[in-house]
Amino acid sequence: MPRMDGLELLSRIQKDPALKHLPIAMLTSRGADRHRQMASSLGASGYFTKPYLEEALLDAAQRMLKGEVLMSKE
Repeated sequence: MPRMDGLELLSRIQKDPALKHLPIAMLTSRGADRHRQMASSLGASGYFTKPYLEEALLDAAQRMLKGEVLMSKE
């Protein structure tokens, strides 16, 4: 994304009362635990790294839309 990365976008979404309730999943090539922890602390509901399995991602999306958080808030 030009001018902004996914973590900054997530941060902005979480600050907007009209959007904060939306489940947000991060799909990235960054698999380091520190990136996952940053996403979790900013409010991500899920974190997926490339390459990914489409079936697993779609299953996770359905679960998050039902309110499930797929990552711990450590």
